[in-house]
Amino acid sequence: MADRRISALLVLGVTASVLLLTAPAALAVKAPSLASSAQYKAFVEYVEKMEERSSRPTSSETKDTFEAKLTAKKTAAAHKANALFKRASEEAKAEASGTAKEQVQRVRAKEGEALETLKAETNGKLERTEASFHQKFERVATGHRNREKALKEQIRGLRGQKSQAAPGAPKEKVQEHIEAVMGEIQANREDEKAKRKKLKSAIAKRRHAIEATAKEEEAAIGAKAEATVKKIDKHWNKAYEEKKAALNTTRENRLGYLQQKLEQGRAAIAAMPSTG
Repeated sequence: MADRRISALLVLGVTASVLLLTAPAALAVKAPSLASSAQYKAFVEYVEKMEERSSRPTSSETKDTFEAKLTAKKTAAAHKANALFKRASEEAKAEASGTAKEQVQRVRAKEGEALETLKAETNGKLERTEASFHQKFERVATGHRNREKALKEQIRGLRGQKSQAAPGAPKEKVQEHIEAVMGEIQANREDEKAKRKKLKSAIAKRRHAIEATAKEEEAAIGAKAEATVKKIDKHWNKAYEEKKAALNTTRENRLGYLQQKLEQGRAAIAAMPSTG
């Protein structure tokens, strides 16, 4: 039984190891890149347009218009970068949660299989124990029944002798013998009762031991499964947080680049010769 428990726990342990082999970096997202967005392209193109016009004389009013449009396009691109970060984070969260859920289901399935195996083997153990003690009860009953039958046969013979014995001491002697044999019959019955009681106590203890061990194994299997589930949750929460941090770094880099392009565009507008 101990070997079975070790086997069941090893299965759950191996399951945990296999499931957790997936690296956190494996989380993939389907959100498009910022560079492919219309907002980003419009902003970058506008900066390029400002640079192309940087040597053209331009009125202050037009410069203000350019500045406003440049800022608006940068703001739109920044909003898009933030939106892409949010979308990618949600995708990463959904993938991590989905993968964790799938792996937890597999662990619970293994746990269920282990518990079913434990239940079947425990029932088999109880049935074999019951059968074994039933045979012992039968042997006790048969032995004492045969003993009583022989003693009763002996009494019948003695009663025949008593009927033929002379009155007085001879008849009394036979009667004493009969009573002694009857005492043996009573002792035989008491012995059977005591042995039955002992067997009942033994089978109850054995049954209790089997059931207690099964409960311990069931608890161990459940605890191992629960520990594996916690490892899975911790693993994929970490994977998500790391992915989210990486996505945020990308977002910040994008926002920094957009700010850089904004300054570049502003410099181009400022370089435009003023017409008054």
